[in-house]
Amino acid sequence: MTIHYIVDSLPKLFLSDNFLSDKNNYEKKQKFYIDSLVKFLDSIEINKQYFRTGIQVKNPKYKNKMHSDTQIIKQLQLSLNKMSSLTYETLSNDICKQIETKKHLYPLLLQYILEQSLLHHTYSKYYAYLVELLHLKFKDQNLLYSHINKIYETIKKQTISDNQSEYSSLCLKNKQIDQLIGYSIFLSELEMKGIIKDKIHPSINILINKMSLELSEDELYKCIVCLSNIFKVIYKDKEIISEYKDKLTELKSTIKFMKIKFKIMDILENR
Repeated sequence: MTIHYIVDSLPKLFLSDNFLSDKNNYEKKQKFYIDSLVKFLDSIEINKQYFRTGIQVKNPKYKNKMHSDTQIIKQLQLSLNKMSSLTYETLSNDICKQIETKKHLYPLLLQYILEQSLLHHTYSKYYAYLVELLHLKFKDQNLLYSHINKIYETIKKQTISDNQSEYSSLCLKNKQIDQLIGYSIFLSELEMKGIIKDKIHPSINILINKMSLELSEDELYKCIVCLSNIFKVIYKDKEIISEYKDKLTELKSTIKFMKIKFKIMDILENR
């Protein structure tokens, strides 16, 4: 038998004990399929140009009212660009209030934050603080890990073609190293806050292994500066583990650039 309800009665129905009980039982039985669907949806690439759906035009005849989502996205981007040691707490709280009723924008905001962290290494601490507040609010661990993995895959996929000029190859290589530095520093901040686990140590090993390759002095210096910054975060008040000490000591003996050697010595002495 089919039961029909009038529209006005639906809000009351959706809050009834019977409905909520049946809904919870259904979700428990279908948990695997629901989780699989959520994971698939989170893996879909986000349209970063979404805000352009609200492009403004000068001619009043063709001017449309800007969608509220578009206004919020633009404001979020502006707030990220304004972050500093003096403003990051206030701006982070403002961002959380703005997005509280717009949960569907959270994946897009996460993507913006991760991309900013690759470009602006010195602001990683502020971006990590914002992610911590957002994570406490939305508690979506799968989404966070999905975005972290996707951004790393994007960095890793940047390959140098044989057809590229020497200058283009150098630029691409420097860009990849810069992004790896930003990625590693940001992850170390997140891991120290307990937001993520088992991410930073693989990143440290990637950087150490990268330094074992034939890199220029400038490229090596960027990597060692990155390691130095990471170690300052995770080994601020404790000794560096012996595994890293051994690897860095071995690395120091093979590198010919004195500036890099001295930087490695600073790390080993926890300075």
